[in-house]
Amino acid sequence: MTRRRLSAVLSLLVVLGLLAPMAQAQTESLALADDPTERLTQTPQAIQISEIRVEGVADENTQRFVLQRSGLATGQTVTIPGDQAFSEAIRDIYDLGLFDDVKIVEEQRTEGGVHLVIRVREVPRLDDYSFTGVKRSHRKDLAEDVSLIRRTSLRQGDVQRAVQVIEDFYDDKGHPLASVDVQRELDEETNTVDVTFAIDKGPRVEVADIQIDGNSTISERKLRREMKGTKEKRWWRFWKKETFNENKYQEDLNTLLRTYNERGYYDARIEQDSVYIQNEEGDPEMIVRLLIHEGPQYHIRHVDWEGNTVYTDAQLSRSLDLEAGEVYNSSKLEENLYGNRQSSDIYSLYTNRGYMRFNAQPTVTVVEGDSLDLSFDLFEGDIYEFGTITIAGNENTKEHVIRRELYTFPGQTFSRELIQESIRRLMQLSYFSQESLSAGPSINLDEANKRVDLAYTVEEVGSDQLQLSGTWGGFGLILQLQFGFNNFSAQNLFKRGAWRPIPRGDGQKLSMGVQTNGRFYQSYSLSFTEPWFRGRPTPVGFALSHSRIDGSSGQSNTSFFLRQGGRFINSSVRLFYDQRLKWPDDKFNSSTGLRYQFYNNEDWTTTLPRGISQEITAQQSFSRNSLDNPMFPQSGSNVSLSLDVAPPIPGFIQYHKWRFRSSWNIPLANKLSFGVNTDYGYIGSLTGDPVNFQRFFVGGSPFETSGGFFAFGSDIVYMRGYPLQAVGPRRNGDEVTGGTILNKYSAELRFMAVTSPQVQAAPYLFFDAANTYDSFQTYNPASLFRAAGVGARLFLPILGMLELSYGYNFDEFVPVNSRHEGNKRGFFQFSLGQGFGQ
Repeated sequence: MTRRRLSAVLSLLVVLGLLAPMAQAQTESLALADDPTERLTQTPQAIQISEIRVEGVADENTQRFVLQRSGLATGQTVTIPGDQAFSEAIRDIYDLGLFDDVKIVEEQRTEGGVHLVIRVREVPRLDDYSFTGVKRSHRKDLAEDVSLIRRTSLRQGDVQRAVQVIEDFYDDKGHPLASVDVQRELDEETNTVDVTFAIDKGPRVEVADIQIDGNSTISERKLRREMKGTKEKRWWRFWKKETFNENKYQEDLNTLLRTYNERGYYDARIEQDSVYIQNEEGDPEMIVRLLIHEGPQYHIRHVDWEGNTVYTDAQLSRSLDLEAGEVYNSSKLEENLYGNRQSSDIYSLYTNRGYMRFNAQPTVTVVEGDSLDLSFDLFEGDIYEFGTITIAGNENTKEHVIRRELYTFPGQTFSRELIQESIRRLMQLSYFSQESLSAGPSINLDEANKRVDLAYTVEEVGSDQLQLSGTWGGFGLILQLQFGFNNFSAQNLFKRGAWRPIPRGDGQKLSMGVQTNGRFYQSYSLSFTEPWFRGRPTPVGFALSHSRIDGSSGQSNTSFFLRQGGRFINSSVRLFYDQRLKWPDDKFNSSTGLRYQFYNNEDWTTTLPRGISQEITAQQSFSRNSLDNPMFPQSGSNVSLSLDVAPPIPGFIQYHKWRFRSSWNIPLANKLSFGVNTDYGYIGSLTGDPVNFQRFFVGGSPFETSGGFFAFGSDIVYMRGYPLQAVGPRRNGDEVTGGTILNKYSAELRFMAVTSPQVQAAPYLFFDAANTYDSFQTYNPASLFRAAGVGARLFLPILGMLELSYGYNFDEFVPVNSRHEGNKRGFFQFSLGQGFGQ
């Protein structure tokens, strides 16, 4: 018997013990004489109550209330002794909970009748209560759990409930032998009491052994592993206390039965389960014993459908995916009937076609010893349409920005799939908290008109970013100021009252940045995106940037690939136009862009050709994005293929560049997911001449490239565990040249720990592998630089995305500069505003 069950029995005995003297008082209080012997010898006599009053309380209103509650009144005829009216009166007064002693006595008897007195003793009021014998944090928790109210009557039942709460509190913490000594200090003058709960929590009791009998088809080790909430104490698991929890234990029993049902053991049951404490040599331990009845393994004989008109039996059986002769699987049956991740279940088939009231009642029948017949009684109902679609909670984001992302429209046939896609699209905006969206819209049914009214309620979170930082880059201390407005409104630029602090709400994106360390280095950037051009989901926009390095300022620089006194200018303009495609499905996207780049290398860097270089690049990409969340994905995928072509115009840079990226995410459990990412790239020549621009450089973090020369004419591929540009081919043994072929792989195990409007945080474990190669002659896909470690992504209002990681590299690298050693194994890396390209 568990501690909780034992406590319930003891509580029942306490209550019975309290009722026993009450019942005795009810019997004895019928005595209306002073001598007990005389009470027993009195002959019952009918007599009229001539007077009745209340003693023990001074308040006249309370006296009248007690008298009214007793049901006794002047002029009433009673039988003395033994009248049932006296027992009922005492019971009713006790039920008020205000008194702990009630008597009815005869004061005197006259010719006119009998004079009665109802004598009561008030329950003392609680003045204060406290806990001793436990630490301060537990006293605080107990004060919140114990429902005693000061300056109110303290009944015995209140004290017993408080004791039960205390015992349950320590039972949940692994102290089932906790005891409570209740100490009362009564002030008779004020009739108040102070209560002290002296607690002895006793030793911590852990589960020492789980004994399972009756199992033959599933090993005891496998069954123990399935019991996630009830584990045996093991010496090597020293950091975890394997205490017993009743709720988790009951869940584990259900898990065991589900494990058997999934393997076809339809009759499996727990025949006996016992939990007891074994105390040997003063070391109490918890023992769990289970006796399992497995029964035979069942196979499916027939699957029958009744009531279906929309889909044929064959279509429904295909979705159920349980065929005749197959081993019965209860979990598979439930998922494919009511809901699976692919939305190919039968419930989704109907609800996606408007059958809002669809219901299926399965019946499992045992036949011929070890076979099961499955029959399904379907209620299809009527087709419903979407009715009114309302939106609430958006204080800054304009309603049309939300509505244009919705796939649910009034008059459209109801579809659960369209609701789910609407939620996913809203999450992609990153304007609203995940909790407010994941709950889905509230649904109101209009049965008369067969309509479904939806109410989307959102909770806005800060998606804008402000970055003010100082970076020690290739040019010394560089100050950086970056603004990123993800919900900008250009239409309200000149509208009075719209600057709070900036015009917001139209879903446009505006980014501005400045980096400088004075005259030596300056960089400016500006970009703008209109996500819905001419009322259609066709994002258009532009990006401008200009950087200038002037070595004539006299600032010294010791980096081996920078030349003192030189000058470098880099400017770029990019225009782009995106489209949402409807084929193969509406998750595909096409992006077209045109970019102009200008370089002027006046003897500044050795990694790029000297003099003026220019390029005009046509860019085209196709992608499919089904991620559930753009920043913290737990399910879905994102796959893209892009091509950049810089045509061989005289005097311009020429190349063709291909890039394929993919990201796949699988939910493993609540808030836990696994992600795999790949990144392949190739850059080649259209004319046969060497390609010096846009080569791949692997390693480092976005923070390391802030305010540096590294990104000029280069394609930086960030990698955790390695410093900037550490991975890739070298010229003359140490000079960084970048590669023309890129292979990169990443895997992450993520946990979505915090999802509040104030902060979102997801710690992760990662493994990265990458390399870049100079040509196909040196290409070796098995030659990869590897790293593993831990990290965390955080999204904070205003600051935006913040990522921290610590990576351990398994392969030595050639150091880029004196700040890094090639044999250094551990690297802490930091990124603000941009992640590691996951």
